Amino acid sequence: MRVVGYVRELFAPEDADPAFVQGEAIRSWVRQSGHNLISVCQDVRQEGHGLGREGYQALLGIVAGKGADGVVVPGLTALSPDLMTQEIMIWDLRRRGVTVMSIDEADHRLLMTPTKERLLMRDVLARLEDYHEWAYPAVAEEEEETEGGSGDEVVVELIPASDA
Repeated sequence: MRVVGYVRELFAPEDADPAFVQGEAIRSWVRQSGHNLISVCQDVRQEGHGLGREGYQALLGIVAGKGADGVVVPGLTALSPDLMTQEIMIWDLRRRGVTVMSIDEADHRLLMTPTKERLLMRDVLARLEDYHEWAYPAVAEEEEETEGGSGDEVVVELIPASDA
């Protein structure tokens, strides 16, 4: 499987290993598991700058270009320390057609057998996706009709609040 790694340094240096250590752990895991590592994208702290998501955006570009079948993280906190954000990112990656893997054994188990909280979040996200599938085509059709122009004019009369 072609995989792309993702590492992220957290805001406080004591919160996690530096990006280099995380990247080496991913490389070691990939060698042992027999996958093909395409790239390691990283978001690192830089003095005077906030911690951005440029590395994650690069990862999404690789996924969009069909360059990877899976994403490997050193732990789910690399995605985000926030549980809800983790689940949104996992859901989005899966929706894009890639497998999400963690080299951390406990996190790997969470991906395979999620907790009740994670199941609830995944259910909400799946229902949201279902909603978008049937709700947004109607919005797109309305936009096409107004953009294409049916030739009908719409008159809007503004009435002062005092006259209402």
